[in-house]
Amino acid sequence: MQYTVLIIGAGQIASGYDTPESLSVLTHAHAIIKHSKFSLLGFYDTDMYIATQAAAKWGVKAYNKPVHADVIVVCTPDNVHLDSVRQAASVSPKLVILEKPVARTLEDYSQICKIAKKIPIQVNFSRRFVPEFTSLSVTLKNHGAFLTGSGLYGKGFLHNGSHMIDLLELLLSKIVFVKKISEIHDFYEDDPTKTVSIRFSQGEFFMMGVDCRNYTVFELDLCFEKSRIRILNAGKTIEIFEPTPSEEYMGYVFLKQRSVLHPDLGNAMLNMYQNVYEHIASGASLLSPVRTKVPSWFFTI
Repeated sequence: MQYTVLIIGAGQIASGYDTPESLSVLTHAHAIIKHSKFSLLGFYDTDMYIATQAAAKWGVKAYNKPVHADVIVVCTPDNVHLDSVRQAASVSPKLVILEKPVARTLEDYSQICKIAKKIPIQVNFSRRFVPEFTSLSVTLKNHGAFLTGSGLYGKGFLHNGSHMIDLLELLLSKIVFVKKISEIHDFYEDDPTKTVSIRFSQGEFFMMGVDCRNYTVFELDLCFEKSRIRILNAGKTIEIFEPTPSEEYMGYVFLKQRSVLHPDLGNAMLNMYQNVYEHIASGASLLSPVRTKVPSWFFTI
């Protein structure tokens, strides 16, 4: 049995970043046509020309309004996510996939959470669908207490910053307190890139904004009692260091690299759809559901 899928929004993450012939799976359209249990009906976009171009590229139909499908994928701009989720819900799908961030405002997030209580919503925080990161989240209990850390990101606290916050919540304990230090407007006028300190039950993390007009960066450096972990190249490299007594300086303990992982981010999208299939077909837990407890600090700091 195949489950039908409609994509709302026909931009880059929906259709543009790759082609049917690409080796890596970087778009929703590509993941859907590669997965044997899904069938892509087509695209709906308020710009019919864009929808038609995407439909021609992927060999499907363009629609001038949402139509029923088992899965509706929302790939519209952040500030219209609520309207798009409402449109998706109106055609009674089994599940909605929503691009991050969930919303631009606290009120919109709250309304989407109400819809999520009736229709499951999976948020595409891509690193949650990469085995190396999910495995690391389990094994970190062996690394001792979290001491401190830092990260670099750009292109908006709500937009790209939500990826870093989600990864921190996957790897570390619950966020206790967040304080803004500074901000820059490097991409979105209404979504500044904020430098913030994030307090966990153990340890503090400094999330530092870098102007994306210069270059794109996404890196984390995490120090634990028994290790140091560096996540580089947007997550394509994970370096793990362990304390090692110095052979030259008695009493000193330095860090020595013990392993390097190379997560396959190119299959994160396909893995996400596999999780969606398993949820619909057999009730498996979604790996990245909408958190129905609204993180008010995310919008108010």
